[in-house]
Amino acid sequence: MTDQNTFMETVNSVAEIIRTSEIPLSREEIISYFADMKLDDNQKEMVLEYLLNPQTESEVDLLEEENCGELQKEEDSTQSAVFKMYLEELSYLPVYSRAEEGKLYEALLDGDDSVIKKLSDCWLKKVLSIAKKYVEPKVNVEDLIQEGNMALFLTLKKLCGCKEKVDVKGILEESIESGMMSYASEINGERELENAILGKVSLVQQAKKLLTEENGQEPTIKELADYTKMQMEELNDLMDMIKTADA
Repeated sequence: MTDQNTFMETVNSVAEIIRTSEIPLSREEIISYFADMKLDDNQKEMVLEYLLNPQTESEVDLLEEENCGELQKEEDSTQSAVFKMYLEELSYLPVYSRAEEGKLYEALLDGDDSVIKKLSDCWLKKVLSIAKKYVEPKVNVEDLIQEGNMALFLTLKKLCGCKEKVDVKGILEESIESGMMSYASEINGERELENAILGKVSLVQQAKKLLTEENGQEPTIKELADYTKMQMEELNDLMDMIKTADA
């Protein structure tokens, strides 16, 4: 199969097409997006299962063995079919000794861009191991790993040919963690904002209901502002959201 980053990006793109398309895509149309990838029948079925029956969250507990970074998971972990396929594909990637990795790092710093793919493959399992520290219900683990993989690739490209004696391993780890932390922070921030807005909308609706019952008529914006202690501008925005939702 093609490289993991391209595969996951294609899956996410097709998922968005399915979500926004007015006419449902057929199984054949969905698989056509993966025509350039060498998927066997079983893999095609797993892709279809994932895209036609999407799971909103995946939680995994990934551990890396000291000898070869073998990935394991808790028996009660839930994983999408595509993510399981992704883990299976990683099991076929080559494993390098520390000495071999060291030589690849030296070649990278000397400007040999042919080792970028080898180092990227070598680090994909490590990205999974790092991701376990940031997995939580609000953060989609597959997106988290994709952010880590992207940070890995960009950092390898940046280090290629730098000609300096640097701690490549340390820089890669820091870059991957930074990418994951930024993603998790962004998602949590968006969720907190959404929850805050929903809470205010609920407050306005309740206030409107109570004032209507007390006065026998719908309250004005000013009356709602006085009751909820909100600014008129913010209240107008919330009322527009409520009208849009009720339309």
